[in-house]
Amino acid sequence: MARISFLIGAMAIALLSGCTTVPQNPLCGEKCDVATMKQIMARRDKIIHVSSAATDGGKPVLLLLHGATDDPTEMMDIVREWRGKYDVYLYAYNYHRRIQSVAADFDKELKREKGFGGVGVTVVVYSYAAIVFREAVILADDRTLFSKVSLIQLVPTAGGSYFARGLKNPVTAWVVSLFSHQTRAVIPYGGFAERLWAGAGNQKFYETINSGRVHSILVEGDPHSLAGIADRDVRARYANGLGPNIVVIRKSAGVTHDYFPTQPAALAYLRNQLEPPVATASHNPLQLVARK
Repeated sequence: MARISFLIGAMAIALLSGCTTVPQNPLCGEKCDVATMKQIMARRDKIIHVSSAATDGGKPVLLLLHGATDDPTEMMDIVREWRGKYDVYLYAYNYHRRIQSVAADFDKELKREKGFGGVGVTVVVYSYAAIVFREAVILADDRTLFSKVSLIQLVPTAGGSYFARGLKNPVTAWVVSLFSHQTRAVIPYGGFAERLWAGAGNQKFYETINSGRVHSILVEGDPHSLAGIADRDVRARYANGLGPNIVVIRKSAGVTHDYFPTQPAALAYLRNQLEPPVATASHNPLQLVARK
C-alpha cells in the first residue's frame, strides 16, 4: 500500500511539474518590501497589494494569479515591469487546497476589494491559475465582480492538462484525486472538466466576461497543452478555455511552459497585450488544434 501511495503521489507531482517549479531567480536582487514578501510567501488565499504602499486610484488595476507553485513570487518580474503603469495586485493562494475553496476565497477577496472601485481590471493568469480563475467566475454569485475584467492567459491549462490524459478511468482518477486536489482539477475528462469548460459553466463564463476581452498566449509544442489530443470533446473544451484571441510563440523563440513568467522573450508577448494599442492575432482555437 505504501508503494502504491508513493507511485500515485509521484504521478500527481509529475502532472503539474510545469507550474510547480520554483523560478530560477524570483527576486533578482531587488529590494522588495519585506512585509509584502512575507504575505506572498504565506499563500493565505489573499489578494495582496504589491505595487506601492497606497492604492493609486488614477491607474488601471493589474491582478496576477500565479501557477501551481510553492513560490508565488514567480510573478515578480511582471510586478516590477508594470507597477509604474498599473496598480498591481497578486492573489497568493495555496494550490494544494481544493480548487473550489481557492476559487471561492478569490471571489471573497474581490468583494473585499469592492471590485477595485469600478475601474477596469486586467487579470493575468499563469498555467494552473486559468482553472482557478474560471472556477471563480462560474462560482460567483455577483457577476459584477468581473463585469470590467479583461483576461490574459499565459500558457493556460485550458480544459485540463495533456499529462493527465491517462486518467480517463474514473476509478484511477478518484484514487489520484485523494492524494492531490490539484491533479483532479487538471484531468481533462469527467464531470469537473465538463462543468468548467463546457455547457452551462462555459456559457456563464462568457456571459460574464465578453470573449473579446479574453486573450491567450501559447507556446508551440507545449507538452501540457491539449492541442494534440484525439478526443473531440476534450478539444472542444480546450478551445472554449482559450477563447477566440490567441497568440502562439514559436519554438524558435526558446520559450517554455516552465518558468514562463520569468522569461524575457515570453514577457515581450505579454507586453504587447498590456501596452496600448492591444495587438493580438485572432484565430479560431479549433484551427490551432488542427495545425498542431
